[in-house]
Amino acid sequence: MEPVFTSQQEASRKIHHLINVHVESKCKIRPHCIITGPSGSGKSFLTNSICKQLDVPFFELNAAQITQEGLSGNSLTKAMRPLRDHWNQPNVIFVDEFDKLLQQNGEKTENFRSGVQDEFLQLLESKYASVFTDYGKYEPVLCENSLFIFAGAFSGAEITQTEDLRALGLRTEFVGRVPLVISTKQVTIEELRKALPKLKLFNDYLSLYPSVNKGSACKAIIKLIEEQHKNNLGIRLLNSVTHQYFMRDM
Repeated sequence: MEPVFTSQQEASRKIHHLINVHVESKCKIRPHCIITGPSGSGKSFLTNSICKQLDVPFFELNAAQITQEGLSGNSLTKAMRPLRDHWNQPNVIFVDEFDKLLQQNGEKTENFRSGVQDEFLQLLESKYASVFTDYGKYEPVLCENSLFIFAGAFSGAEITQTEDLRALGLRTEFVGRVPLVISTKQVTIEELRKALPKLKLFNDYLSLYPSVNKGSACKAIIKLIEEQHKNNLGIRLLNSVTHQYFMRDM
């Protein structure tokens, strides 16, 4: 099991609760939410870990990389392809960098981002999602079993409710359909130190290299954490420096 960070216990409890409600109600209740917090504060990490605990399919979309339907690139109908494998059971669709759709950087950009917001809004309101298949055709896929979790840093703005997001460009229609806000906090360097021995990736490496001394490896990786903590990678830093340590002699 992945480590639990003290600063994230409250956010973890709330995320666990809303996903569990979705599952226990057999998808009749879908408490869609927005998770805010600094980059690297564990928005995706926490949600994915909880989905694994509850055995709920999780797949992630990057809103910043989604283009409006009809334009070249990765449209939402293409990004939703994984839903074809999980449409008949409770699942979580995690939309990362959703805040990028709210930034208003000129009329052309604003119109494009607003168009993608509209497409997400249509998903929230629809029984079926239109999915672009490998054969160049659109296929209706049931999306009523999907719980949507939107996440972003929102430029560090203090957000306690979805109403606070209107000033940042969130469509009014979203406020009613995504009524919940959960905030994550930046993970401290001390928490990263304590979490390392429990990190799945770290222990997977130790299993692969049984001759490596766990204590020595911990000390060396903690040193890397201290050196690189200023990069503000947050929880991602654990995986990053663990890979660096075990791949240092390649």
